[in-house]
Amino acid sequence: MHLGLRGQNMYSVDLINTHLKERADATVRNERVEIDMKSVNDVTVRITRAVTVHNRSGEEHGSIELYYNKSRKIKNVKGEIFNEFGVSIGKFSLKDFRDRSASGQSNLYDDTRMKDYSPAVYNYPYTIVYSVEIKENQNLLIPSWAPDYAYDVAIERSSYVFTCRPTERIRIHQQNYEAEAVVQEDAKTKTYTWELKDIPARQSEPYSPPRDLHATRVRIVPENFQYFKKTGHFKDWQEFGKWNYDYLLADKRVLPEATVRRVKELTKDIDLPKEKAKALYKYMQDKTRYISIQVGIGGIEPFPAETVDQLGYGDCKALVNYMQSLLDVVNIPSYYCIVEAGSYKRDITADFANVSDGNHIILCIPFENDTTWLECTNQQIPFGFLSDFTDDRLVIACSAEGGKIMRTPKFSHEASLQYREGHFNILADGSLEGRLKTTFSGGQFDNHYYNSFMSEQEKTKNAKKWYDIDHISFRKIDYEMISADKDSIAICETLDLAIKNYVVKSGTHAILHPNIFNQARPIPATRNRTNELYINRGYTDIDIMHYTLPDDIDTFTMPVNKRLETEMGIYELRIAISNGILTSYRMIQLQEGTYPQEKYAEFYRFMAEIYSSDRGKYNLSIKKDSH
Repeated sequence: MHLGLRGQNMYSVDLINTHLKERADATVRNERVEIDMKSVNDVTVRITRAVTVHNRSGEEHGSIELYYNKSRKIKNVKGEIFNEFGVSIGKFSLKDFRDRSASGQSNLYDDTRMKDYSPAVYNYPYTIVYSVEIKENQNLLIPSWAPDYAYDVAIERSSYVFTCRPTERIRIHQQNYEAEAVVQEDAKTKTYTWELKDIPARQSEPYSPPRDLHATRVRIVPENFQYFKKTGHFKDWQEFGKWNYDYLLADKRVLPEATVRRVKELTKDIDLPKEKAKALYKYMQDKTRYISIQVGIGGIEPFPAETVDQLGYGDCKALVNYMQSLLDVVNIPSYYCIVEAGSYKRDITADFANVSDGNHIILCIPFENDTTWLECTNQQIPFGFLSDFTDDRLVIACSAEGGKIMRTPKFSHEASLQYREGHFNILADGSLEGRLKTTFSGGQFDNHYYNSFMSEQEKTKNAKKWYDIDHISFRKIDYEMISADKDSIAICETLDLAIKNYVVKSGTHAILHPNIFNQARPIPATRNRTNELYINRGYTDIDIMHYTLPDDIDTFTMPVNKRLETEMGIYELRIAISNGILTSYRMIQLQEGTYPQEKYAEFYRFMAEIYSSDRGKYNLSIKKDSH
């Protein structure tokens, strides 16, 4: 039996159209996701899937991961594996799956578990075919359909079928799917069907946008729902934020009397609300630590403030709620904000309220003339600073009035500045010694910030990793916060260092490398590019190096003055000698954005020339009378 699919050798790889094998690590032969929502607490999910794995890089697409918890039960799994000729080489069922926690090691509590299975097949290609049935007693989180979510995967056929009662009110969000769903209705049911066929693999290319921006996705949210025995209704973010506030956050900001007294004592001599908030943020950071806790109505409800106060730890939800409770004592309003965190900037879907958007919670304090954002899970991050984990994206702020869309602060490419200046002496034996000072600000603030909290041994180890130069040694490593104001926050790194054999003397010439501390990396050339050019974040690096030359070096030489400019960025390199000092000025500035695919060739040439210039050596003459 082939899981309801008939035909001998129907999974032979030869039956896949050639264009669905090109550039593909895996090809989805047939996929069907069926969701039958009988009521708010009775949802059946059936998935049948056949995937051909072409090579080792496609192995992840042959693996199966099934999550379950108190509201989600795995009822049945059966599967079969076929070799490249479509001949069965083994069967499997749920007993062959490994069972483990669905969380990482930082999770203290988690009531979601996972069953996973990876075929022990090492001869490629092979095809894995399986069917799964899952029972849900909630309908807030309906599995979405994202058939072409991955690069390097082709699709022969994929369909998504949703069935409910004709009277059920649902909201549908389609992304990158041009057609309308096919709808069939009778007296008892209403069925929506979406389908994709014959989708070639898209190649993963450097500087490509996140795949999900251009992939097909269909999401469904019923207006009336039940989730872990809580019921609710929302049709937009305003109503969702209100439900979140009233049913998940209400009555959770009560603190013990001793803590209330402590908060009042801490802030009694502080007049400005922002300074009060700053003092309480420091108090929260010193008192608590982050531990992921994924329990209680599916991991979307925080622990009460009283619990965090007692235990001294919490997850992002609990720590934000705790910080809010501290601010409540001194009458400073704040918003509990849902954000999609990660190094890639991802907005919540502005026109489609749902509970699957967002994987993190941050805090917003709407001061009268100065909105301040706080990351509450980090004991070391400065007050008012959001890193590239949550910068520049739409979030949902939950309040008593309801949910509202807000945007977190953006670091411009000018403000994301790494400014480095060095003063060095080159000794007679060709060694170099001196001081290098670097200021990191904006989106580059935390490049080296966390090194400041480490031991001297760890600081040195990291410095050698960042400044990967032969024969380098560090005599002193210091860090100093330049400003604690969120608009100009910066940290200064000061290194006293030495480099042996920096100048190489050969006959009548001395060869040195002016730009050794910040060199651009090469980027791959891509022929027949298919994806847009995507620069996730802009930045500016400035490096100014001053080298006092030894007396035996002839300081007469031709200066370097190079400037490259494209739509994507600017590069400058200037080198000159004056009064026995060689000065190298290097600046690179990249502008974030999405550019047409044709621009990649220009960007590649730009970066290739920078790569070459950054590694350029300077050839100086040794004075004749010095021999």
